[in-house]
Amino acid sequence: MFQKGQDIIWKGSLWVVLVLLVSCSSSKPFQLTDVSPKYREYQGSDLDPHKTKNVVIPVTKNRKYDSFIEEAHRSIALLEFGENIALRADSRKTVGEPVDREMQAAAYLEEDLPSVVTRLPELIQTNEELINSTPNDFDGPTIGRVSYELGNILESLRQYSPKAIGIQNAIRNLRSDANNYNQGRDIAELDAKPSKDDPILINTDPEPPQKPEKTIIKKDDPATKISIKRLNRKTKITGKATEQINEMVKKEEEEVLSDEEKKDKEYTEQIRNGLVQVFRWEYYRKPKNLEKILATHPIPRVRSAAALALGRLKAGRVTLQTAIDKDGYQVRPAAFKALSDIGDKRSLSYFIAGTKAEDPEVMAVSFEGLGKTKDPAGRELILTQGLASEYVVIVAGSLRGLAYHKLDADVEIFTKFLNSPEQEVKEASIEALAIHGSRESLRILEKVAIEDPSLTLMAIDEIGKNPSLSATFALIRLNESLTEEKFTKRIGESLLRRKAFGKYAIILVEDDYLRAEPNELSRPISYIKNKEIGVIVTETKKEFAVRMGEDIVTDKYIQVKMESTLPGARSAFVTGWVFYPKIDIIEVKQLGSDGNSGKYSQLKKGKHKNLFNPVEEIKLPRKD
Repeated sequence: MFQKGQDIIWKGSLWVVLVLLVSCSSSKPFQLTDVSPKYREYQGSDLDPHKTKNVVIPVTKNRKYDSFIEEAHRSIALLEFGENIALRADSRKTVGEPVDREMQAAAYLEEDLPSVVTRLPELIQTNEELINSTPNDFDGPTIGRVSYELGNILESLRQYSPKAIGIQNAIRNLRSDANNYNQGRDIAELDAKPSKDDPILINTDPEPPQKPEKTIIKKDDPATKISIKRLNRKTKITGKATEQINEMVKKEEEEVLSDEEKKDKEYTEQIRNGLVQVFRWEYYRKPKNLEKILATHPIPRVRSAAALALGRLKAGRVTLQTAIDKDGYQVRPAAFKALSDIGDKRSLSYFIAGTKAEDPEVMAVSFEGLGKTKDPAGRELILTQGLASEYVVIVAGSLRGLAYHKLDADVEIFTKFLNSPEQEVKEASIEALAIHGSRESLRILEKVAIEDPSLTLMAIDEIGKNPSLSATFALIRLNESLTEEKFTKRIGESLLRRKAFGKYAIILVEDDYLRAEPNELSRPISYIKNKEIGVIVTETKKEFAVRMGEDIVTDKYIQVKMESTLPGARSAFVTGWVFYPKIDIIEVKQLGSDGNSGKYSQLKKGKHKNLFNPVEEIKLPRKD
């Protein structure tokens, strides 16, 4: 009737490769047709600026950044395309070749370029603002990817800014010269026909050779001579010629910039390169390289980023302590935060000193670090000074620090601060309960999720961070209690992330016992009540007849593992038997091998739903 086991599929090696390659979920290719579908016929041609390069843009899942990156790439691609059209048309006109295709593209560009040229200064300003705000909006390696992309975009926008008007004028002139060019080409074709039809006259009559000379003279006006001198450089639309043009533009920009502007530009570039290095070494988990940056880099902002990265890697304690002793005010808070993330007992003296600092942020992370050391003196400081502070941020840090001691008496304190009018204190109390991780703490988080919709999602996420079986039971209970789609969807995602696949029993009776043997007369080992959750271990092969009220019911016994309700029990969980009609069975099952879909089923009621789309039911045959 039931099958034992779980369908757990995990491909670790594939995940590592996808992360290293910045998988499709975090990037997407960009082509000329992404600018506008009307350029489809030019995609992949010699005029396509993306023919010789593979442009892949990151997807940050932040609407502000994603819309800007896409708009910037469209503007850059349009300017590159316009430059290619102008250069290719000039080259073909020089040698007398038709430019019909370039003329058609110029007609499209004449409509699209003016708005792009007008928006360029605003795009550059927005780009600079986003680069400065990236460390505040992203964490970890994502900052490196986004900063690197924004830096490349800024470089391209500045490259095309001084010549955007020239490209627009070249396209406009190309359109206005269409009739003159076609007339000149027609005359050249008519003059060229006699020279091909009568080759004998070329050898006998001295006058016929003058005809091709006249034709050449008609083509070689001063403008075409100038174009011929530039032909070798302009005919190469991509490759070294374009790079040389870009270098010339950069040199012109540098000549225009003042000394102060050059220094600002160099300083900004140094910050960008330093941040990229920080996040690269964090991504590859190279703490020694980060320690070197923290100790030697000339810019405080980069040193601060290196300190925070060391904290996330839980490494570099000695170097961080040295930075606190010797570095400036901008780096010290980051070093304190990193030490707090590490939470090493050997940093106790620094945490105690940090609680007396003038900066509330430093004090907050110091109280949290004190809690991680689990030192009794530190706990006393948290209770007497941290929780009594007038600063919300310090109280929040103290609550998180106190939770690391994992004492049952502290649960009451967290519950008290849940009623605080300050939202930051409420959220810190929820985090503290999750860090505490006891069964009582999880029950309080369940209550918060049900009673306070503004904190429901956060409570679900914090429960999901707890790896215990009790947290899995809590999530399933919440799934049965909450009906709103956004909540059940988040619960389903959490169950999938923790791979909580299997069958679970929901108790349907109000007062009963878990039995030591599959027999209603056997020894009760734990009290069970309605809506309690247990994981199914096995079932009996034979059926039993049991009196339930006035009826005698025949069915099997199910063995389940549940949270113990006996006071002073040695273990937090107990395994026993319960009669099948007294429970409802929930199955959490993974669908497919991609790990992105799952099924949550109530086998008795025949209800099935997709964990990522609770509204859409999966129609499966009912199991009796």
